[in-house]
Amino acid sequence: MSLTQNIQQRLNSWLQMLIEANGADLHLKSNNQIHARIKSDIVLLSNEKLDAKTMESLVKVLTGDAYDNFMETKEFDGAYELDENYRFRINIFMHLGGYAVAFRLIPSYIKTIEELNLPTALHKLAHLRRGLVLITGTTGSGKSTTLASIVEEINHTYPHHIITIEDPIEYVHNDVKSIVEQRELGLHTESFSRALRAAMREDPDIIVVGEMRDIATAESILQAVNTGHLVFATVHTLDARETVDRIIAIFPNEEQNRVRATLASNLEAVISQRLIRGISGDMIPAVEMMFKSPQVQELIRNKRDNEIPDAIEKETTSFDSITFNRALFDLTLAEKITEEQAYQYASSPADLKLMFTISTEYEEKFHADTKNDAPSLKRE
Repeated sequence: MSLTQNIQQRLNSWLQMLIEANGADLHLKSNNQIHARIKSDIVLLSNEKLDAKTMESLVKVLTGDAYDNFMETKEFDGAYELDENYRFRINIFMHLGGYAVAFRLIPSYIKTIEELNLPTALHKLAHLRRGLVLITGTTGSGKSTTLASIVEEINHTYPHHIITIEDPIEYVHNDVKSIVEQRELGLHTESFSRALRAAMREDPDIIVVGEMRDIATAESILQAVNTGHLVFATVHTLDARETVDRIIAIFPNEEQNRVRATLASNLEAVISQRLIRGISGDMIPAVEMMFKSPQVQELIRNKRDNEIPDAIEKETTSFDSITFNRALFDLTLAEKITEEQAYQYASSPADLKLMFTISTEYEEKFHADTKNDAPSLKRE
């Protein structure tokens, strides 16, 4: 057996161990044991220690023809397919101890909104015809999974032409009612902005952008929505207000009023999420949703972004919007997370505390009234 075959077999065995442990990520590094992320914690997966030579061989297998380029840039993004059921997003990088590789499991089955325990209001996004939808959150918050679920619902519902631009391709969409063409940076295009410009000549109904990273990509996205397309993109921001501020801040001062006007007219929704290990041990999504409304449009257009959270809170009933605090409050009342966890993930712990205080006072009053109204029972 060649060295390449040997290292690939060993890699496949580690990935299989990750799958059997219901893990999310595999971490390999030079001169260290094998670790995995399982239910949000890093744990030891195998006592086997990887020396520098083994890691170098592994990196060469994973990078292939791109190895020389990796040695220049010291970073590599790609994908690895274990079999037809399991694919992994990979990132290879250099660190003080040598090489390191991170694998993220991408299930072949794309779960529905209900299966992901996401708010049912997200179904609205699958029925949009134009505009901009942003899915936001930190790394590992489930942005890509949520976006894939929405795209797959569209794929099963409408005869659309969907073009995705990803780095790398994660979930694979097979044509159902739509035709879906997935492009990967480095393999099929040189940049998000270049692929977006090309997409405008490819008759798309929907364009999915893996990440809004820079001004060129942001400008191309705004051009696409201005011409009547529906664009989905992810952004590394914490909530709706920060997302609006971040996009506008990308542009020079003299361009910001134009960008505000475009966002006010075309921003259909900002969906922000955080994953929390629930009381049951499962990962629970807490989701803030800001849907387009006349009030939100006015706030964005008139530079009153700081009022966005209040507008979201007031529009829960009329537009299905919901703040992080309200989502955390509801998850706590449903006994899916603890009150301490709610405070930990809250956008405003002080405001959340007020919500709990009001709720507690109401419950105490309710129980007191019930007790006073109830007939006394005497033991005979």
